[in-house]
This record gives sequence, C-alpha cells and structure tokens, in this order.
Amino acid sequence: MKVLLVVRPDAAEKLGGDVVVAGYAHDALRALGVDADLIASTQPDLRGYDVAHVFGIFEPAFARPQIDAVRRFGTPLVVSPIWWDRTALFVASPRVERALARDARAATRAIARVRERERALVAAPGSGALRRLREQSALLAAADAVVAASEVEAFACSTGLGVTEPSYFIAHYAVEFADDDGAARAARAGVACIGRLESLKNQAVVLFALRDLDVDVTLVGRAYDERYAALCRRWATPRTRFVDRLAAEELRALFARSAVHVLASWGDLPGLVSLEAASLGARVIAGARGSEREYLGSEASYVDPLDVDGIRRAVVRALEAPPRPSGDALDRRLRARTWRRHAETLLDAYAHASGERR
Repeated sequence: MKVLLVVRPDAAEKLGGDVVVAGYAHDALRALGVDADLIASTQPDLRGYDVAHVFGIFEPAFARPQIDAVRRFGTPLVVSPIWWDRTALFVASPRVERALARDARAATRAIARVRERERALVAAPGSGALRRLREQSALLAAADAVVAASEVEAFACSTGLGVTEPSYFIAHYAVEFADDDGAARAARAGVACIGRLESLKNQAVVLFALRDLDVDVTLVGRAYDERYAALCRRWATPRTRFVDRLAAEELRALFARSAVHVLASWGDLPGLVSLEAASLGARVIAGARGSEREYLGSEASYVDPLDVDGIRRAVVRALEAPPRPSGDALDRRLRARTWRRHAETLLDAYAHASGERR
C-alpha cells in the first residue's frame, strides 16, 4: 500500500500539533513497512497512491482544496479532523482580550462577566461561525473513513458536525517516552507553559492568573499575533521568561526540571505537550474542554479557560504537591500508547477506506 499524508501548506512556517502528529504517523507507518510520503500542500498529486490521509478540517480554506484534489483523482480518502467546536473561543476571546487590556480589578470583573454570559453568547454565534461549521461538516462527510484521536473527538464530530456516516477509527496519540530517573523527579521547580502564543492556548489568562505568584514561569512558543503577545507580556512578572522555540533536547530538559506544566486551553485534542510534560514527571494542569481527560485521567488537574481563580488555585496546589513518583498510573497509561499502535489503527482505516471506494 502506498499512502500520501497531507498537511496544511504553511506547516513549515507555523508548526503545530497537527503537523507533529502527521510526522510521527508517517515515521510509524514506514517502520511498519508502509510506503508512506508526507506533503504540505493544498494541491497534492495523488498519482500512484492507494490512499490519501488529510490532517485537519479546522481551516476550510486549506482542507477544501486538499479534499477536492483527492476526489478528482478518485483516491480513497481518510481524514483526521483534529476538530473541536471553537464557537465559545471565537465569541469569548475578543471580550477577554479587551478585558486584559484594563487594570487588574476591572479585568477580573470583566472576565467573570464573560464567563457568566458564555452560554448566551454561544447560543447566538453569528452567520460566519455557522457557515464555518457547515463547511467543516461537508469536508468531513466527504471522507471514506475518519481517524479521531479520542472517543471524545469522535463524539464531538458526530454530534457537533452531524457527521455519522463514515466509520470512525480511534488512534490515540503517543509520546516519545524517555523517563528521567527518580532523583531528577525530586529536584523540580517552576512552571512551564508550551504552545504557540495565541487565544486558543490562553496564555494571557494564565499569566493574569499567576501575576502575584513568586514563581519562575517559562513560556515556549512563537507568537503570530503581536497584539496577543503584548497582552501576555503585560501580565508577565520579572520571573517570566518567553522563548520562541527550543530544540527537542532543551525542551525535554525543561520538562524534566519543571514542577508543573499548565496549558489552560480552550480545547486541546489532547495537547501533545501536556503528554510530553507528564511523561517526564511534571504535574500537569490541562484545559477541561477538550480530550485531555481521556489521556491524562485523574492524575492531572483540569481548569476552565475562563476561571482565573481556578487556574491560580490549581497551579498553587501543584507547586505544593510532592513530586510524582516514577512509574505512577499516569506513566503507565502513557507507556501503553505507542506510535506503532497508532499506525496499526491507521492501516485499519486505510483498508476500510479502500474497500469503501471499490
């Protein structure tokens, strides 16, 4: 079988979880002996390929031409949606960011009001958001098989987008597990927060929540929106450090020495960096709205992206807690999920899609 994995065309300039996952999937497939290629393009050439695997319907402007190209070639299509309903993010984040431009007391009150009104705001999302959901639904419905990264994501797609017809396959993500030793787990300090600086990842609210804590906070991730980056800097303390990017070994070292990793996202699926931090012994605080809980279980803490006090409390508790013991339940859960198993599920989806097209 010859497979083409397709990611968004700006993958090199804007690295994200979708691109990282596609790379791991590509390598794992090749390790199983599959003839797999990976391309970043909206116009993939499918000549000679048995299956096309498109990663992400979250940006219809990219996914639409990719899927149209696959259909023109008549190639069986597998889609990893990497999808979550972002309506709450789209309606709430502009209000939150306006609030964070004010003084601390006013910002606290304004964010609390947004949280109180969130249900009403989401109930009337506007024509643009509804059009985007319709586009995403049509893109997913074009697939011969769907590969979700969790049962939660599959449920979200089938209910939120109304797409139940293609068969869903659950291929959980893994981590490149490289545990540190027990001694290293006892010598930890500080808070890490890894991810692109953006509204989705919610770093500005995290920094606002931690503004009066005397603790080192390291944020790693590029900012593509200078206005949002300025909000983050506004609430940083003298002990806050911003780093655009770290090499893999440097990032691993940061995880290994950090007491806590926090990513109070609006909905990660599940957030590979949270898995990586957990795999290297950090206590993890994740968002409560995505698929994080399916991966991290009861050993992590979960926070709502609009709960400023809740974020602060979770970080304080995690900093005060003893180091996680090596080989705990979270370690065992993460070790059980491998990229090989992920690739084996992909092969099941590819075989199904090929049968659907015959």
